[in-house]
Parts: sequence; structure tokens; C-alpha cells
Amino acid sequence: MDAIVSSIVTPVVQSLMIPLKKHFGFLISSTKNVMDMEEKMVQLNLTEKDIQDKWDEAIERNHEMSHHVSPWLEKVKEMNEKAQTIPKGGVGCFNVAKRYKVGKKSFNILEEIEALETWKSKIVFTNAQRPLAKVVSTSTRPSTSTPGGSTQNNFKSRDSVYNAALAALRSNNESEKMIAICGMGGVGKTTMMEQLKKDVEASKHFDRVVKVVLGENTNPIVLQQDIAIYLDGKDLIEKDKDARADRLCKKFEDMSKQGKKTLIIMDDLWKAFDLKDVGLSPLLNGFKLLFTSRDERICAFMGVKVDSVFKVGLLNDIEAKSLFFSNVELSDGDDPTLQKIGENIVKKCHGLPIAILTIAKSLAGNIMEAWEKALRRLEQDDLKDIESITYKIFEMSYENLKEDGDKAIFLLSGLFPDDFDIRTEDLFRYGLGLGFFKDTKTLVTARSEMKICVNNLICANLLTTSDHKGCVKMHDLVRAFILDKISEVKQASICNHDNKSMHHLTKYVNKSYERILLKCTGMEAFPVDFNYPNLSLLLLMNGNNLLKFPDDIYKRIEKLQVVSYENMHIPSLLLTFEHSTKLRTLCLRSCQFINDDISLLGSLSNLETLSFVECKIRRLPSEIGKLEKLKLLDLTGCVYLRIDDGVFHNLSSLEELYMSAYKDSPIRFTEANFDELQILSDRLFALELEFFESKDKLKNMSIKKLKRFRISIGCALKDDKTNLFRNTIQFVGDCNELLECKINELFNKTEELHLQVNEMNHLEDVITHHSFSNLTALYVSECAHLTWLFTVDVARGLKKLERLSIFKCPVMRTLIAENNDVGAITFNKLKSMFLTGLPEMVSFGDTIIELPEMVELYLCSLPKFTSIFPQCHDTYDMQSVVNKKVVTPKLEKLTVAWMANLKDIWSYGHIDTNNATSKLREISVYECNKLVNLFPCNPLPLLNELQDLKVSLCNSIEVLFNMDFGSFCGTGESNSSKLRSIKLYSLGKLEELWRMKGVNNSNIPITCFKGVESIEITQCKMFMNIFTPTTTNFDLGALTKYTTDYTASFLALIEILVIHENSD
Repeated sequence: MDAIVSSIVTPVVQSLMIPLKKHFGFLISSTKNVMDMEEKMVQLNLTEKDIQDKWDEAIERNHEMSHHVSPWLEKVKEMNEKAQTIPKGGVGCFNVAKRYKVGKKSFNILEEIEALETWKSKIVFTNAQRPLAKVVSTSTRPSTSTPGGSTQNNFKSRDSVYNAALAALRSNNESEKMIAICGMGGVGKTTMMEQLKKDVEASKHFDRVVKVVLGENTNPIVLQQDIAIYLDGKDLIEKDKDARADRLCKKFEDMSKQGKKTLIIMDDLWKAFDLKDVGLSPLLNGFKLLFTSRDERICAFMGVKVDSVFKVGLLNDIEAKSLFFSNVELSDGDDPTLQKIGENIVKKCHGLPIAILTIAKSLAGNIMEAWEKALRRLEQDDLKDIESITYKIFEMSYENLKEDGDKAIFLLSGLFPDDFDIRTEDLFRYGLGLGFFKDTKTLVTARSEMKICVNNLICANLLTTSDHKGCVKMHDLVRAFILDKISEVKQASICNHDNKSMHHLTKYVNKSYERILLKCTGMEAFPVDFNYPNLSLLLLMNGNNLLKFPDDIYKRIEKLQVVSYENMHIPSLLLTFEHSTKLRTLCLRSCQFINDDISLLGSLSNLETLSFVECKIRRLPSEIGKLEKLKLLDLTGCVYLRIDDGVFHNLSSLEELYMSAYKDSPIRFTEANFDELQILSDRLFALELEFFESKDKLKNMSIKKLKRFRISIGCALKDDKTNLFRNTIQFVGDCNELLECKINELFNKTEELHLQVNEMNHLEDVITHHSFSNLTALYVSECAHLTWLFTVDVARGLKKLERLSIFKCPVMRTLIAENNDVGAITFNKLKSMFLTGLPEMVSFGDTIIELPEMVELYLCSLPKFTSIFPQCHDTYDMQSVVNKKVVTPKLEKLTVAWMANLKDIWSYGHIDTNNATSKLREISVYECNKLVNLFPCNPLPLLNELQDLKVSLCNSIEVLFNMDFGSFCGTGESNSSKLRSIKLYSLGKLEELWRMKGVNNSNIPITCFKGVESIEITQCKMFMNIFTPTTTNFDLGALTKYTTDYTASFLALIEILVIHENSD
């Protein structure tokens, strides 16, 4: 709302007399004043609680205390009473008088709060004892109250901490630009941070949220790199630390000047560092920093004020028991004996969530004797501190792992850096080299074993799932336990090569280190005394072209079995492995070769895995054909690759081959290459390959054995940005070509299918007896003869389909073939549907189609439809896209574009209240020039979840909400509307946002839009202003942003304000 009045009034106010400006400010900034006051009151009450606790302690210990305490606490109580008289969120923009008074009152309270904060500095607590005659009676202590907040996580005891941290993040107070969440390891700091991140992202409070993980690493070059990659997807080009800091600072300054609000999250702070090194000092307007740390003192050193440190404590007894028993799946009364043992185990965990969760996972489904043994082990050792208990629980969980493979993958996972997204494919390839899967005969069975191991570790809470597909993570306490406590394999993970860590690494030369990970960011020279005769695995990361290596780097590490280089510059000497005859796995990812010649690798006679992912390899020399034991070859991201003749012919042990090219730079196959591939294909279990200009070559290859594949025919292979490998087929060509190459034999194993097929009338034209039982995503485009997509039988076989996209099929009429004799068809897992460029489509089909999990629907260029949702009493609604035969109970996001004949999203008449469109959260409409009605006469049922509304280039819309209050009860006072944002662009006939019929009493508040925070109206020439209807008491109390480029009617508002000022 402040922006509404400000954008109109401010230019005029500047020309008025100075005495009026202050009073205009009360109106202009009314909502802002109220929000600031509410945030300040939260902080004041937290401070009051600290003072009260200290006073209670001082009384209990009979300590001297400041005489300012009691009157200060009484004053806080008065401030709470004053604040409670102000409406939460302020007053709607149409009640000018109330808005002025609330703005003035909240402004005065803000000034009083500031005075209280100054007064607080005079309160001092000491340890000095008071004379007995001066002991204060506890009955004289003032009673105080603090406002409560809503639950934000699973533990009620943390609600107040969470709500206070969230309020601080949303606060506009300059003193709260740096915030910290503190607590001991495993208590849930990162969990709370992640929930805060989700909340501020969902509310769109910040334009950008940047998250980096610090851990023990405070190397400025690494931090600069992490922030730059998060911002732009790539590292900075500068090499000098100060130059990199300047570049980041310039990026942040540009964001600040553009009015962008940015939150920088720095998770797991261990050591203080200079914020100037990452361009964040001084902290610019619109920027906030959120730290998580175990140490409050470090946060204070970084500049976080005491009042902005939020402490996450241990769980109370009830919460601890609830967490434990919910994870062992034991309910009250199920087994009293087991329940008692469980309660005693919980007591030993002292309320630490990670300890409770880990031991619960290890005992779930186990027998009573296992529970008794666990309790005995926790009791028999004299474990008094939480860290020792937690380590003991990790040790017990590790010992409870039944398979050696589980233990091996667990230990290997501990080598990666803190909070690292560990690719499961890396675990597999390193595990192959280290001999984890000795009892398996093929890579297929070895890969299955790895998946089982990872799943077992997740179930045991020793690994956790990641937001990045194809990756897992490990808690830093679990990782520390592996590196510090387990002696089975000596591992060193050096993520910050400062003097101390490198001294620790080189101090133990000639010792027992078997695995080492070293991040080389900023390193100029690799240690010359790198002497580890027992080393079997070496992982190097992030080394630039300045990094120098000793000539004999491999001479003193001759037992190497696995070498992995990621994001490194590779000189020729790093590919000279004459001393590494035992090497079985060599993985290079995103590396740059100083010399493109990789022929030196032909001498590695025991090599089984060779990977060059995203290394832009240009030539595969004949020497690679000498690797007779090679089972896996990965050339993903190669550039115009040329393959020497004979390479594939000699790779007699190869089982997996990955060869997708980098950005439209296809492999330059020779006829000899194809002939060799044809022979090799009979042995392959995995293949990733483009048949871009050679569709006919695939028909001579054997593909029946393939378990993993990504194959494109007639087009470039789609770049998969995730680490999750999905069986994918892309085909562009004629129907007979598809049948001849026999790629359809893989359809029953395919997870993602892209089809652009001429002469295909429906899917049954290209399938045999096989179904699409594993298909999760289907993309069909530019099929000129497609009339309908599925038969009923095919549709019912799509049990796993999650995403469906149909694009530019000019004669397609329905999704499912007509068949009146069948019941409902249910797509149980379909979440997203995209229908674009279907000029003849008239319906989904003539049978009931249930889409119980559909959350996103995109409709574009469907000219046969005149509405999206049907009217309640329609008898003939074939022109509605989602008609009565289409059930979408969970639809959240609707996008409608270029619908030439669309007149209604919902028709103006009544809607069926049972129609499940009330879950919609986002509606976007573009260029529908005949569209008149967006909403029915009663839109309230649709506003329960709707948050964002965007409408552009629709030239027939005169009003957004044409509401008839006579057709339904109430004015929205009981409506839980969540609408927050309205964006309108180039609506040529738009005159009003809302018309109100059936409201005869101007004193009755219209509250159904009171949650709207932002309204943006651009290039709507007929639109005059937001202040209509003028006779309605309309509540827009949450409105903080209003922008429009047509403000011709602002003078009337000025007149109102001046009259109000004179009468006041």
C-alpha cells in the first residue's frame, strides 16, 4: 500500500509546504510502519525475555541488579498493550482516516521502542552479592506477555525460535541485516535453515536466495567460487583474490541498484573470515546474511548482533520420545516392555535429534534382544557428554550394517567434503576400482548391489537424500565419525589446504593413509613430499592452470587403484601412469587438457573404468583399444569426436559405453566405427549414443541386452543436467524408419520417450505387444497425422507416467480414442501436462479421465475451446478443456496462452463447489483476445490457495473480479484468501480490478483481498486507478507495492488527504 500512495502522492507532496510532509508520511507509510512495528515488537519481546530470565537468576542467586530493570519491564508490558490495539497488517487503502491514525500511532510506537532499546543499554547485571536486607521478593516481579507464533516445524519447543528468525529475515530493520542460527552439531540448525529458505522463497520475500556451505573451509577463493557458481552457474574469470572480490562486489552493487532483495545463506560456519573477500562488506541495501554455526562467538565476530542470534536447543522429553517411536513405528500400548526399553534409550540420547533418529532407524523392525543390547551398550560405557553418546550410536549403527558392501560404501562416502552432493555414480565407479563388488560377474549386477547399499544406508540414517537427483548426502557429524573414529580404512579429506591442514597431511608421510581427497582451489604447488605407499584412492578437485605438480607424483603412490580429477587443468605428466600398474578406475570430470593426446593411457593394462565426462574430448586414439580389461568407457560431452579405427574392435570386455556429444557437436563416425559398434553392441548392457545423421545404422545393432540407455535417432541427444540417468529414447523420422530400426523393442524399458514421427496416427502404430510400463515422461511433437494419442488399453498401461507433453500436432482431436464401453481411466502419477499447438483438439476423450496427482496444466494454441472449466449446470461442455469428465483434485498451476476463441477461464455463472479447482496456487494468462471472464461471480472458493495471478495481452477484459455478492453469502470476512500478487500487462480495455454488486452498506468491510501484497499494472490505457469502487469499504491492508504507469486521477486523492489533514 505504501507504494500505492507513494507513487501517486510523492511528486506532489514534494511541491507542498514542509509542515504537511510528516502527516502525509503517516498515510503513505502506514502499512510499512505497522509491519516495522510488529517486527520490532517481536525483537523487543525476545530481549524482554532475556532480561526477565537474567533478573530471575539474579534474584535466585541474590546478585546486585540495575534499578532500571523493573521499570523497563513494565514499560515493555505497556508497549505490548499499545501494539495489540493496532490491526495486524494495517488498514485497507480505502479507509483513509483509519489508515492515517494507524500510521501515526505505529510510528509513535516505533519511536518509543527505539527509546526502550537505548534505555536497555543502562541495564547491567553483575555477580556481586546483595545484602540480605535487599533481597527482592519474587512477588514484585512484573508479569509480561509475548505474542505467540504459528507452528513452523515438527517440534513445538522450537516454534518461538523459528518465528523469531523468520521475522528477522522479513524485517526491514537495518540492525537485522545479519542473522545466525546457533546450536550444537546434530541439533537441527541446517534443517531449520532449509525450512526458513523454503518459506522466504515461497513468499517471494527475496528476489534471490544464494546458499553456500562453509564447513571447515574458509578459503576465500573457494567461497568466491561457490557464490559465483550459485549466482551465474560459472566461476569468476579473475585469478587474484582481491580482483575476484571486486567482481563479486560489483555484481552485488548492480543487484542492489536494481532494487533486488537478496538473502545470502552461509551454512555451517566454523571460522571467522573477512566479508570483504566475498564482496559483502559493507552489506548493501536489500541484502541479508544468514549464518548457521555451532559457535555464537564466531557469529558475533562476523558482526551478528546478540539479539539476532537464534539458538536451537535439544528436544524436550515428549518430543524426543515422539521422534524415536514414530521412526521405530511403535505405538503406545503395542508392547509395554519394548516401550520401556525405548524410553530408556531415548533418555541416553539427551534430546539430540540426529542421535535419536539414527538409533531409531537401526532398531526399527528389530527384535527385543537387539533393543536390549543397544541399551546395554549405551549404559555400560561411562558416556557423559552428548558427543560421545552420538559417536557410540553411529558406531552401533555401523556395526549393525549386515553387508560388507554397505560398510564399504559408507566409509567411502565419508571421504567427500561437508554437505557435498555425492553422486551415486561416483560411488559405483570408485567402488569398482576398489573391489567392492568382487562377487558380481557383470556391471549390471554390480550396479544393483550399489543401489541396494545406498538404500540400506539411507534407511539407517547414515546417508540422506539430496535435492539433486542422483545424489546423496552425509551429515557432518557422521562424516567426522568416519574420519576420526573408524580405523578400518585411513582416510584424509582436505577441503581447505591451509598451512595447518597441509602440515597434518604431510606430517604422516609413509604412514597408513589409503584414501585422500584434496581440494586444490588456489593451490600453486602440489606437495613435493606426497609419499603414501598404501594409497589406493586419490581424488583431486578444483585446480587451475597455475597448479604445478612434481614430475614423479605417482612414483611414491604405486598402489593406486582409483584416481579421480574434477575441474582440474591436466598436464601430460598427470596422464603418465607408468608406476601405477594396479590402476583400475580413472575418472576425469570437467577437466581441461593442456595436451589433448590421451594415448599415454593405453599402457594401463588393468584399467576397467575410464571416464572423461564434460572434458570435451576430440579424439579417441587407437592406443585406447589396448585396454583389454576396460568395462566402462564414458566420453560424455565430447566435441566432434573422431575415433581411430580398431578401438571398439579391441575393447572385448566393454559392457557400458556413454558417448553423448557436447552442444550440437556430433561424433564423426566412420563406416569402420559403425561396423565395430555393431559387433560390440552384442556385449553392451549400457549405451548412450546419437544416431544423428545415420538413422539406418541402428538397425544393424543388437539392443535387446541393454539395461541402461540414452539413444537418439535423427536428432541431437537432449542434454540431461541432472545426475540421474533415465532410460531415454528420442526419435525423429518416419513411422516405417522407427519400426525398421527396432528401437521400439526398448519401449518397455524406456523411462523418457520423445517422438516426432511422420505417418503415425496413434501410438499403437509404433508399438508391438510391449507396453509403456516404465514410462515416466512422454513428449510427442510435430506428428502431422496423429489424430489421437492413446487407446484405452495403452492409457491404462501408463502406470508410472508423470509428465506428458504434446506439441504441434495439427490434426489431433482427442487424447484418448473414443470408446463408450469403458469405465474411468486413471493416470495415478501424472503431475504435469503440456498441450500446445493443437488446432483440432476438442476434448481429452469421451470417457472419464481421473488425474489425482496433476499439479500443473499448460494450455497453448487450442482454438476449439471457449472455456477452461465448465459451468455448474452445463449439459454440453465439449468446448471446456477440463470438462466434467476430467477430474483434477490437486491442480496448483494453470497457464493459458494464445487461445484464440477462449471467452472464459470460468464462466460468469455459478461454479460447482465440488469442482476441485480450489487448490490452484498460480494462474497465468497470455494473449487470449476474446477472453472476458477470468473468474465466476463468486470467486471466493478459488481464492483459498491462489497466490499469484498474471494476465497479459488480453484485449477484451474490462474487469478482473466481477463479483455479485447477492449470489452468495458474506463479503469474504470468513474467507481464507491467500492471493498475494496481481500482475497485469497490456490489457487494452481494462477499467477496474473489481466490480462489486449486491453490497448496499459501505460500512461492511470487503476482506476477501486483504492478503494482497503487490499489484503491478503496466500499459493498461483504460485503467485509471485502484481506488474503485469508491463507495465500498475495501480492505487491502497487506498491500505494500502498487505500480502503474497511468496515474491521471491522483489529484482526487490529494484533495482527500488535505481535507483530512485540516480536519485532524
